[in-house]
Amino acid sequence: MRMTGLVRLAGAIALCLLAACGRNEPEVARPIGNEIPPSNTLNICAIFAEKPHWRRDMEVASAKWGTPVEVMMGIMWRESRFRQHASPGTSSAYGYSQAINGTWAWYQDATGNHAGDRTRFSDAADFIGWYMNETLKQNGLSFYDSYAQYLAYHEGHNGFRRGTYWEKDFLLRAAGEVRTMVEVYRTQLNACPSRMV
Repeated sequence: MRMTGLVRLAGAIALCLLAACGRNEPEVARPIGNEIPPSNTLNICAIFAEKPHWRRDMEVASAKWGTPVEVMMGIMWRESRFRQHASPGTSSAYGYSQAINGTWAWYQDATGNHAGDRTRFSDAADFIGWYMNETLKQNGLSFYDSYAQYLAYHEGHNGFRRGTYWEKDFLLRAAGEVRTMVEVYRTQLNACPSRMV
């Protein structure tokens, strides 16, 4: 009888602790794990309805860096098709943002986000916002010029200044795809429910 009472008490304490942790602790970064890409990558409302935490992550990055959500999403769409572990196999580019090792290390040093991971969506969103902000500072490109922002994103700030993209037809086509997708996302985003979480 006494043992049963102790077991019940221990169970009640455990439940109270779990409930308290869930309500009072600050939100921590979600585990990296394996996240499946959204089922419809061509509709930003559908993406955010399926993955509401992505909308929060993008809005946080947008508020922090001043970068438009639809442009960041357009760049990520072109770079990884929202695949968490995307890799071309020909460079160190990796994750949602396809950041290469050196640029990712620069981002971590510049922002202090040393625990950031290219396979965590929130970190990838923050990286793209930060990089676009650097592009504005170094190349003078508007956040809303998604075509030029993508060229600078792919070629780097120095490569963009040198115009290395003019020799790469595939890259000019890719930048055009980004511009088109950003326009689609912008139109869709204006029609999305204002808050889906």
